[in-house]
Parts: sequence; structure tokens; C-alpha cells
Amino acid sequence: MSSILTNGSAMTALSTLRGIGAQLSSASQQMSSGLRVSTASDNAAYWSISTSMRSDVGAMEAVTDSLGLAMGIVDTAYAAMETVRQSFVEIRNLAITASDMPQPGMQDAIKPTFSLDPEYAKSDVYKIDVRIQQLQDQAKAAMPSASFAGVNMIYHGKNEDVKASEQVFSFVIGYADGKVQTMDVSAMDTLLLNDDFGSYPTTYPGEFNPEKTLFDGSDIIDAPGSFTPAAIYWYNIPVSNPVTGDPEAYPVNPTYILQSIESHVVRFGSDRQGLYSNLVANIDSKIQQLTSKMAYVGSVQSALDLYDESNRKRISTATRGIGRLVDADMEVTAVKLRALETQQQLAINGLHLANSQPSTILQLFG
Repeated sequence: MSSILTNGSAMTALSTLRGIGAQLSSASQQMSSGLRVSTASDNAAYWSISTSMRSDVGAMEAVTDSLGLAMGIVDTAYAAMETVRQSFVEIRNLAITASDMPQPGMQDAIKPTFSLDPEYAKSDVYKIDVRIQQLQDQAKAAMPSASFAGVNMIYHGKNEDVKASEQVFSFVIGYADGKVQTMDVSAMDTLLLNDDFGSYPTTYPGEFNPEKTLFDGSDIIDAPGSFTPAAIYWYNIPVSNPVTGDPEAYPVNPTYILQSIESHVVRFGSDRQGLYSNLVANIDSKIQQLTSKMAYVGSVQSALDLYDESNRKRISTATRGIGRLVDADMEVTAVKLRALETQQQLAINGLHLANSQPSTILQLFG
């Protein structure tokens, strides 16, 4: 039935056109954004889940950055340790060579440990001693320079905020259940030199010092044929501050390792070959301890690599999961968009026909 008051056909056509327009707008939005759920109004449950998962992915990506930093710190420490190890392997070999050389003369066997004896300086053993000192310096230079992003795992200076025995290297390794996961490494497990070790008061040589690391202070070496052991120093000695009287560590260079051995032989009558044998054994022990520390640092490297790989897999899995929830199927969306454009054109034509009906009614009164 036709009415001069209401054009029902036009209203129906207009309603259809509006519905198609809404669907077309949604399809266009999906095509441009690539998302079928871009706001909470699209699907509140999926939007909430995906938003939470995106937040977790952001945190895990930050963990990846932190792991990269941690691996840089550990790799730098390991490389420096290898330099130190190679230096001390050569030092040991030179000590073996020196043991077979003629015994050098000594002008003053009771001369202070770090003062060069002029008669000793004329000997071939002294030339070996000079090379040993160069290798010590090479190893020492590698320690303070083993810093990455301000963190040094093998050297502790005097001006640190915390004591070496209390220092912990904490590395971020993961994120789960809203909490950051970390791996802690005790500094004493990796440090090779602590220039602050002397701040811990001791009353006699060889007393346990919790701040002493691998190359700090003196090494006591048994001297066959003598009741008095020999002592050598690699880099520093514990002393009292002349002003405050407080205990502290004092750097020494050169240390004249071989001169200490030779002067002990002259002064205390110890067996030269036996003392050199014990010196070599002492250096071997240092190398073994250093190797153990390197093995530990290597295990930290491996752990960080595994955590990094695991974290990247979690990021990939979570990202795919988010995609399944909210990403649009672009092939389906493209076909749907083309169909809706066709439907829109047909609806416009239908509305045009519906709007032409009043003209037909007017013709009845013509």
C-alpha cells in the first residue's frame, strides 16, 4: 500500500544502507589497522587479554635489553680473565727458566723487598724478573679496564660504595607473573684484585681476610732448608695509613718476584731449587684458581644465553597469541570490504527507487 504520509520503502532502504555503512566502516578500519579488535567496544574480553599480554611483552623486551647488557658485562670480564691467565702462564714458564740459571749475586740480602739490589741487577735472572714485571703489568692493566656499562666483575677499587665481600652483581633474567626475575653473582666468586682489601684489619701475615682476592697481598711460599718461609707480592700490600693509622692496601710496582726468591736463598740459606719449585707450584695454583673462576664466569655466560633464548621464545609465542586474538584476516577482510561496497551501491540504488514512489502517487492527481 502506498501512503502520502510515510514512505515505508525508503525507510527500509535507508535502514539497510545505514547497516551496510556501519559494517563497511568496521571493515575499512580493520583493513587500515590490521586489527579486528582494536578497542574494548570491539570485543571487551579479547581486548583486555591482548592489552595485558602486550604489557607483558613490553616487559619481556626490556628484559632482552637487560640480558644484552649483562652478557656484555660478563663477556668483558671473561676476556680480561683470559688475558690475565695467559700472562701468568708465561710468568710460570719464566720462573722455571730462571730456576736453571746461575744464582745471581746479592749486595745486600736484607735490602727492602721492593728495592732493587744493584748486584742482582747485573744478572740474567734480573732480565727474567723484568719480563715477569711486564707480564704482571699487562695482567694488571686488563683488570681495571674490564668494565662494561660501569660494572667490573674482576677488579674492586678503593672508592667503591660497598666492600668486595658484600658486593653482588644482580642481572635481570626474566619477567613472569608481574615480577622481575634476577640472577645474583657474588663478587668474591669473580674478583681477581681488590685494591681495598687492606681496609680489613689483620694482625699477622696469612690471617684470613674476607676482602682478599686472588692476587691481593702476599703469597707465603715454603722454603726447604729454612724455618722462615719466603713471601712474594704481586700487586699490593696491607699497610697502616701514616696519617690516620687506619689499615689500607698500598699498590707496589715493581715487585721483583725473583729477587725476593734469590734474596731469601742468600739470607736464610734455603734450598734454591726447592724454593723455585714451590714458587712454580704457587703460580700454578694461581692459574688453577683463576681457571676455576673463569669456568664459573663461563657458566654464567651460558646461563645468560639460555635465559635470553627462552625470553625471546616467550616474546615470539606471546606475540603470536595476541595476533590470534585481535589480528584481522586480511584476505577475508578484503573480500568482505569489496562485497560491502557492492551492497552499499545496491542499497543506494534501492533507496533511489524507494524515493521515486511519491512521484507515482502525484501522477494519480495529474
